Amino acid sequence: MPYLANAAAFLIQTVFDFLIGVFVVRAMLIAVNASFHDPICQFVYKLTNPAIAPIRGFLPRMGKIETASLAVALVLALIELGLLSGLGGPHYAVPGWLLAAIVAVASIAVWIVFWVLLIRALLSFFTDERGHPNTRVLVQLTEPLVRPLRRLVPPLAGLDFSFWIASIALILARLLVIVPLADLAMRM
Repeated sequence: MPYLANAAAFLIQTVFDFLIGVFVVRAMLIAVNASFHDPICQFVYKLTNPAIAPIRGFLPRMGKIETASLAVALVLALIELGLLSGLGGPHYAVPGWLLAAIVAVASIAVWIVFWVLLIRALLSFFTDERGHPNTRVLVQLTEPLVRPLRRLVPPLAGLDFSFWIASIALILARLLVIVPLADLAMRM
């Protein structure tokens, strides 16, 4: 039986983490005013609009933050945690459920930004970042994070260390903030 439970847990985590990630990416794209005509944006918007459209009316944006996308991501995280708990995964007290869902969404958001930074850094060696439509959205997503770092540590001999610094900061945020909050959710 543990083999079936492990396989089911893998499938649940894969599907739900992908869906949560798509809604988090939607919130990020809206926050940075990414172009709606970009192919990546079109994919994200078309995939998420059926869930967002009905609730957008009573969950309006708060400045650049689209609360509807984050609310759907949070609900999906709660469902994922419930399904995993039913398979013998972690069990939470009532306050721990909400914190665990917030931590799950935050963890996925951190990993998304980490991978977008890494992909952009790798693509910068091979393509003109601003010319290709798919790289333009990567630039839009990462510039708010790396631009302030470039002011602190300007490129040295053509090498931009801002991606490296941002990646380290994200991993430290995960280790020092997200993981302790996940432990706290378990103890609640």
